[in-house]
Parts: sequence; C-alpha cells; structure tokens
Amino acid sequence: MTNLPSIKQLQYLLAVHQHQHFGRAASACFIGQSTLSSAIQTLEETLGCQLIERENRSLMFTAIGEEVVARARKIIDDTLSVRELTKSHLTPLSGKLTLGVIPTIASFIAAPLYHLCQQQFADLELVLVEDTSDSLLDKLEHGHIDMALLALPYDTERFHTQVLAQDHFCLVHHKDYLPAKNIEDFNLLPEASVFLLEREHCMTGHALSACHLNRSSCINPFEAASLHTLLSMVEHQLGVTFLPQMAINAGILANKDMLATPSQSDAYRDIGILWRKTTGRIRDFRLFSQMLESFLKQQCRLTSQE
Repeated sequence: MTNLPSIKQLQYLLAVHQHQHFGRAASACFIGQSTLSSAIQTLEETLGCQLIERENRSLMFTAIGEEVVARARKIIDDTLSVRELTKSHLTPLSGKLTLGVIPTIASFIAAPLYHLCQQQFADLELVLVEDTSDSLLDKLEHGHIDMALLALPYDTERFHTQVLAQDHFCLVHHKDYLPAKNIEDFNLLPEASVFLLEREHCMTGHALSACHLNRSSCINPFEAASLHTLLSMVEHQLGVTFLPQMAINAGILANKDMLATPSQSDAYRDIGILWRKTTGRIRDFRLFSQMLESFLKQQCRLTSQE
C-alpha cells in the first residue's frame, strides 16, 4: 500500500503556514514544537520533497510547499464535510453553527436572532462573529466560520450565495432640517449635506449605488467611524444621511427628533447568506436559511415613518 500523508500531518502543515512560525503553530495545535517539527519532516520524507526552508528562526515555504498547502486545505475541508454530513443526517441543526455577520447588520438583529434560534432550534448552539465583509470571507474560506451574512452586491463567487431579503434605504434628517420636499434626485441635496460612514463600511458603497448618489459635491468629506457618530451629525442639523430600513425598524431613531423617509423603490441593499461550496452541512444550512429569510424579511419590512 502506498505510504500517504496523514490528515494530522496536513493539519500541522496548515498551522505552520498560517502562523509562519513553528512555535506558534505548535501552541495552536496544543503540541510541543519538537513533535510538530518531526511531523513536518516525516511529511516531507513521505512526499519526497522539501516543503519548508528553515534558517535560524525564520522559515519560507517552497513553491511546491505552497501548492501542497493549497491541496491540503481542500483535503481537510473535504474531510470535515464528511463528518458534517453524517452529523447533519443524524440530527439536523444540532451542535454549533458559527455565523459571521457584518456590523451594519449585526447591530440590529443579533439579540432577536439569538432568541429566535433558542425557540426554534433547541439543539443548536448559535455563535455570532461580527466583522467586516473582507475579514468574514477570509474566515469563511479558511473554515473559521460556517456561514456569513453580508450586504450585497459583493464579490462572493467562490461561495454559495443566496439572497434572503431586500433592505431599503431611508433618507434620515432632523425634523427641523428640511431638505427639498419629495426629492426624487438625491444629487439635488445641498452641498456637503450628506453624511456617510467610512468607505471601509460596505453600507456606504451600497447607499451611494442604491440611491444613485453620483454628485460628489453633496457628500460631506467627513466620514463617520460609527452609526452613533453619523446620527450625531444629523441630530445637530448639519445634514442628512441614509440608513437601511432594518436599522429604522430596530429603533435606532427612538427618542430622537429625526424623521426617516423611504427612498426610491429601487434604493436597497440585498442581504445574502454564504457558505462554502464544499460543505457537508447543506441540509442544515438550507433549513437555517429558510428560518433566516423569514426573520430578515420581517426585520426589513417597509413601514410608514412620518
């Protein structure tokens, strides 16, 4: 029988690649550094080639080593999917499910989603991870989370992506700060009157695109790091902003002298769920997505604000 690498050896190799350090990789694997080094050396002997170049305290993966890492990652993913498949078949939606959520969604749904899962899926341990879109996609690709909830459009081609709800944008302003009545073209708003989040937040790009804001002069150069700061600028009558209906329904304007006016019918962001195409938990993820779709449509429902 052909001598093949073991799953454990491949896991150790991935740990070294992730941490770029034998000591840190050994700690992450809860083993001694000598045990890790010996396993990598045995792996290299089994494959008949050098995967890692070592010099004093530094290391560098060889070209073939990088290719082996890519193949090893797929092998580990496929192996995990086999375990997930059997577990999902025996007890649907049980155990731990780690869901990554971007801040401009998590802020408004985290608590009610936890409560809903406790009511509907008693055997499911839901773990939420709040992070930026790019970081969540990286975590999803490397198996650190099971699913990701993002605002779309976004580059998600390498994952299974399903749109669950449409979250419409509202024009938000202080009740005594009156932009043009019944405005249809938001580019006609006063100069530097539109306040938005930092460009790193995908909600800014979605608002600009959905509301067809293409005249840069109406956008204030100040970029807020948080929704709290953003609303403070609007509350002091310095201008207006755009917020998703999800935030309005969650009560973000409660006890504030601000009004939210639904924008044009096509001004919305899609809310989508993602998972790896190689997962063995498709049955679980589809069941969870059905529940999540109904929940999100309720959170994003259009209501009269004024």
